[in-house]
Amino acid sequence: MTGLGYQGIDIVLDRDKGPLILELNARPGLAIQMANRAGLKTRLDIVTHELPRLRDLADRVAFARERFAHTGRDDGVAAEARGLS
Repeated sequence: MTGLGYQGIDIVLDRDKGPLILELNARPGLAIQMANRAGLKTRLDIVTHELPRLRDLADRVAFARERFAHTGRDDGVAAEARGLS
């Protein structure tokens, strides 16, 4: 579509209907996410670094809660403090 190699898809999880697509974005931004004020690329880099140790769903849920729960800090700063950036 844009030659970038990716698209952004906004979804919502409905209790009865499951995942529903809200919109498709031809030019999604990876730098900032308005809902959590954290860049997606920073989070993807952290996940890529930790992926080998995330063996099952429980590991992945615990990882997401530990690393990405709202703390009021910018993820880039938090990642830098952990030596992941």
